[in-house]
Formats: sequence, C-alpha cells, structure tokens
Amino acid sequence: MRKVVKDLKNIPASLVSQEAIDSLQNIIDTRNNDLIKSDIYRGKYLKANGNKGDEVVEKLAKIYHGKCAYCEERTLIYIEHYRPKGRVQKAKHSGYFWLCYEWSNLLPTCHECNKIGGGKADQFPVSNKHLTFDDCLTNNQKIDPVKVNAAYLNSIEAPYLLHPEIDEPKDFLAFEIDANKNGVSMIGIDGIGGRGDKTISICNLNRQPLLLNRLDYINDYVNTKIKKIFAKLSKGRISKETFREDMKELFQELDNQKMDEKRPFTLLRWFVMESADNFHKLAISNLPKNEQEVALAFFKAYKNGTL
Repeated sequence: MRKVVKDLKNIPASLVSQEAIDSLQNIIDTRNNDLIKSDIYRGKYLKANGNKGDEVVEKLAKIYHGKCAYCEERTLIYIEHYRPKGRVQKAKHSGYFWLCYEWSNLLPTCHECNKIGGGKADQFPVSNKHLTFDDCLTNNQKIDPVKVNAAYLNSIEAPYLLHPEIDEPKDFLAFEIDANKNGVSMIGIDGIGGRGDKTISICNLNRQPLLLNRLDYINDYVNTKIKKIFAKLSKGRISKETFREDMKELFQELDNQKMDEKRPFTLLRWFVMESADNFHKLAISNLPKNEQEVALAFFKAYKNGTL
C-alpha cells in the first residue's frame, strides 16, 4: 500500500449523472441495497468504436497505475467500496448504501484482497461506532456532501482499515523476512492490534503468493545484482574502483526505482532503501558475512554521500 493522491473534484461523469442521482434516491427511499447498479459505480459507457468501457475503472487504474490499492500488485481492476455498500460483517449495520456511488469510497483492488473468505469483502471494523445514513444528513434531512467524504467519516468512526488516499502507510506498515524464511512479510508498526496489523489481517496481505512475490523483488532486483558484482570482483574481472562504481550505480538504480509508482510494491522498495538496518535485514542477510559487511559499509557511505 502506498499513499495516493486522487482529485476528489474530478469525479467520473457516471457517478454524478442524472441516472446516478435517481438511482441513489431510489435506494435511499427503499433502503434496498439490491438496487445498487454496478454499471453506475463502474462507469459503463459506449466508446466511439462501439466497444464498452468502464470510466470509473479506467480512472482508478490510471491513478493507481493498474495496481491494487491494498497489496500493490498489478491486477485486473475490481471496484472496491472502502465502506461496504451492502452489509458490515460482525456489526449490526445494513451497509453504507448511500455511499455506493461516492468517489472517495471507491478504490481499485485485486480479487484476492477483496474476496469473500480470505479477503476484505464486507469487513469494516471501527474503534468508535459505525455511522448510519441519518448521521450523514443536514438539518433539513438532505445528504451532507461533507459527511459522505471518506476523510470526514474516518475522523468520526476511526476505522482500522487504512485508506491509501487518507492515511500514510509508512506510519503503519513495515517489512521483514518471514519467520519461516518463506518470503517477505508485512508487519504493523503502530502497536499490537493497531491499524497496521488490522489492515494486514482484513486484506490478507501476508498470503503466500504475496510473501513470495515480495521476496522475488528482493532477490531479482537487489540481492542477485549485488551477488553478481561481488562475483566479478572475486574473479578479478573488475577492479576495486569499478566495484565501488558498480555498487554506487546499483544503489542509485534502487533509489530511482523506489520513486517509480508504476512498479509493484512501492512501499517495499521505499522501505528497503530507507535505512541501513532495513537494507541489511531484507536485501543482504543471506550473503556470506564478509560480503554483508562490505555491502553494508558501501550502503552507509552511499546514504551519507561519501561513496
């Protein structure tokens, strides 16, 4: 998960169309969640060439670079209602039906992060109370545009699930080599049972494929390249000065990659390069001890600008 900026004023046309307005009023009048139209919250439209498109899906895919809002893997985009539109699991709440077409409530996710059984689905635990439709009305019983915004709602409900457009994931999440050395785990850093831990649990962010895919990034883009540089030095194919230059070039490449939001695992790439301790534990801990010491010393020199 990474912090994302979404223009809440640049709302897809389908979400503010007359059809959306009429549909929402019908849903509110009847309190019938079954009347929610996926064609509206997906933004179905007909392209000039006659093919069908999904405006909301396309906008979210562009904003999130085709990645899931939660796990940051590239994916076929599914529309996720941050606050469940139908019901709320383990709560006496019929769902946030009035937010079904609310732009700040819509996120792009992969199937695995949002599926029923093993994903978020309709989970939405809060530390305060779940707000109801009546809580979001003005004095004259109209929907208050301020009170349907996700940031306002979060300030009142204090949900455990992080919202990538509101929260800074760096304050809640970190990474470590899995205890069984089966991959790279995500961990919460805001206390046991805090929002980091809860978000990981709700979206199942330590499922086995994710552990392995994160480890593949570490191995393919960091560890393997460092090993190759050491191998060239040990075989006498490069000088010590060229070794230094190659290491510096690699660190610069990794720094550039951590800024590239189009790549998967933005937060992990940032985390690896954030400190010598992170780099040591995640990127080079499986190297021979003498190579670990050299690589770590070069990394520290790079970070303080003396390499």
